[in-house]
Amino acid sequence: MSCASADWAAEVSVTTVETRLVKSTTCMLEEESKIYPATTLANQKPLTTTEVSRGMDKVNSTVLKTSIEGIPLLTNNNYTIWRIRALNLFDLIGLKDQLVKDKNAVLPAEDNKLLKSILVAKLDSLVQTNIINAENKNSAILIWKSITQFFASNQSSNKARVFQSFLRTPYTPNDITGFIKTMKEFQARLIKVGWEFPADALDP
Repeated sequence: MSCASADWAAEVSVTTVETRLVKSTTCMLEEESKIYPATTLANQKPLTTTEVSRGMDKVNSTVLKTSIEGIPLLTNNNYTIWRIRALNLFDLIGLKDQLVKDKNAVLPAEDNKLLKSILVAKLDSLVQTNIINAENKNSAILIWKSITQFFASNQSSNKARVFQSFLRTPYTPNDITGFIKTMKEFQARLIKVGWEFPADALDP
């Protein structure tokens, strides 16, 4: 995926998520106003839902843009940090549980379109060829399951694939700190797929 297409997808995602959150906030304010009628002084003007939405929109725009841009392209070497940041965003927009907890979840069309655009935009082209196929290309939930199976499955074939990637990692004598960081990332991946390591295996 090109940088331009990724940026476009991110902009679309931010706009869609903002709309979702503003609508949700407006609905909650309307429901609360029915339960707890506002009591104001004669010279005090209460905030309208439009004014609140505008304020929320400014905050949400910054938070959502930062959250989406903070998710790196998923490569063969950064699944752990990618998953943490992706789930943080999905939790922010209220769709995390549908992906990771509810096995029978069926997303509304707009939510599916939103998650699908984010997921696909955050896949490196080499990873995308292993994740997206004819069966899952239109389903955010199936794409997420495919990502999880590819990177976190403890099946022997996946354990072997991750271990082979670990063995092929080049040693970088001019960047020891970076090399140790890479090794720790691989350790997390290997543990995720079922390998066992001592807790202090890579401690100095």
